[in-house]
Amino acid sequence: MRSSLSCAFCRIQRPTFEEQVQPSPRAEQNPRSQLESNDSFQHYDKRKVDEHISSLPKDMILKCLNIFNNKFPELGLLHMPSVIRELECIRSEQTKALLGAVLVVTKPHGMIFNPAWVDGLLDADIYAVYTREMLSGLVLDSPSIQVVQALLIITLHEWGSRNFHKAWVYCEGIAIRIMQAIHSLRVTRYPLDTEADTRNDVMSVAIENRVFWACFIMDRMVSSGTYNPPMLPMSEMEKLGILRPLSTVEFAFGTDLASHSLGIEESLMRSEHHPTGLLDITQSFEILVSGFDIWAQVMTFILNDGRRAPGMCAPQNCPWVPGSPWSRTRSQLERWRASQHDRLYYPNNGVVAHMSLGYGESFTYSNLLYYVSTLMLHREYFPFLPLNEAGPRGPIDHPTLEAEAPPGWWEESAKELFKATEQIALLLHEASECGVSLYTPFIGFCAFSAANMNIYVHRFPKMNLGRSLRAEEGLHYCLAYLSGFRKVCKLGDGWLTTIEHSSLLYERAASDRHRYQGKTRADFDILHQSIHEFRVVDRSNDYIQEIEGAERAAGQDGNHPPYHIREPRANPVDVEMPLGQLLVEASNFAHDQGAWGHWWPSLEEVDLALGFEGT
Repeated sequence: MRSSLSCAFCRIQRPTFEEQVQPSPRAEQNPRSQLESNDSFQHYDKRKVDEHISSLPKDMILKCLNIFNNKFPELGLLHMPSVIRELECIRSEQTKALLGAVLVVTKPHGMIFNPAWVDGLLDADIYAVYTREMLSGLVLDSPSIQVVQALLIITLHEWGSRNFHKAWVYCEGIAIRIMQAIHSLRVTRYPLDTEADTRNDVMSVAIENRVFWACFIMDRMVSSGTYNPPMLPMSEMEKLGILRPLSTVEFAFGTDLASHSLGIEESLMRSEHHPTGLLDITQSFEILVSGFDIWAQVMTFILNDGRRAPGMCAPQNCPWVPGSPWSRTRSQLERWRASQHDRLYYPNNGVVAHMSLGYGESFTYSNLLYYVSTLMLHREYFPFLPLNEAGPRGPIDHPTLEAEAPPGWWEESAKELFKATEQIALLLHEASECGVSLYTPFIGFCAFSAANMNIYVHRFPKMNLGRSLRAEEGLHYCLAYLSGFRKVCKLGDGWLTTIEHSSLLYERAASDRHRYQGKTRADFDILHQSIHEFRVVDRSNDYIQEIEGAERAAGQDGNHPPYHIREPRANPVDVEMPLGQLLVEASNFAHDQGAWGHWWPSLEEVDLALGFEGT
């Protein structure tokens, strides 16, 4: 059930639907540009940064490590007592690189709540430059677990900063290779690197286990949204003999891995074999490992053309057919969900209960992983641009499915799709109320996906039989999250741009269905791609050209005059509502796109410009 705080907030007046998805006037300067123009960044001095990191007090380091462990459940790779012991000694180059990477991702999170101790830290970009420089000199040294940890953390930072190639190289090209070398040195009878540190104590082995599975998760995350295959398939983990991920308690106290005889597949889906041994919240890292493996399969299916791939519309491959690719993945997702204790199911259980146990972030993360996978699977078969008055139905553009769905199948699919959409938005809001907001790329993608589907079902309510009564509220929650997210990760900028343009398209199509008659997903292929893409980039000009092209083609029939450019207003409307300032922040990201970068009035107030003069 939702918390009373959440229900109380729902009664606060919010901007209209149109006001939520249009940007307000641009602020003079993006908060990130202030960071990038900081004098200390312009005069970066590695020696001074090195001295700063070497002299950071223990209490400040502990606060940063605590933020990291809480806010990045997908990277549960730091054993805090071990890290502190290393830092209390003479800080090695590897230790300082690891600490630098932690500071890169925790400084922006610390600034959200702005405690006094954060003022003693440097800008995150300075730590990023320092960490990259340190790692460049360490990656070819003897394999080090701390170097792998630092590489995985900086991978997440680079992905959030839209440096996708860097993230790919750090994770797939270096971190995983070093981790494989460390494992090889441990298990081989005659190691080639006699200088490598391969301690065999219980805690060292436990840390290696966690880091190897963190590599697995990051491999899935960085591969999703790209066309590059993962480097660590589950079969490889089994071949290497990597034992199941340790629980939080096992990791904290250094459980002897030799006592864990369960195979990987058996442990990750243990409900099939051990109905009374369901995974609980202390095993949340193990839950994320198997969940990300499924999510990567979902993204691979979708980004390899999904239903449009050759043969996928054949009767035997339709989604309702048992054994079809869609059905197999959906069944695997549900088995994963069933492997968890029912206390981990949202909304039956809320964030606040798990927050009281110190697991609010892990609870939020695992549920969002389930709901966004559900959303992505069901959305693949719904029309990108529904132009009829009918209820839920499958694709209406070529290629269409070659068999009819069983009675009620599309209605049930719509129910699952938009239920997942709603739960993502409510969960993000409830987590924010509880102070457990997660500003990581994957969670941002969840908010982005739910925002688009809330716009979709608001404009086309019959696609869910009028059951999505909270779509506008859900959009509000998703945009509230993304406005905070974009202050931490540049990735949010591209997502907000895509949301603006998809909102424009859906508003136009819903208000004048004849204008887009005959238009299909193929006419908006770039926008469609961006809506599905975890690795989103700003393609604003392409979106405008697609929408403008559709408008121009429609206007040629003489029945629908094309829209015209209008001059920007001198005093744009300022939305003085609870989210007014929020939307000002959300709009700061916008890149100049002709008239678009300076003016976007209400869609109900004026005709929006869809092109440039003379086109």
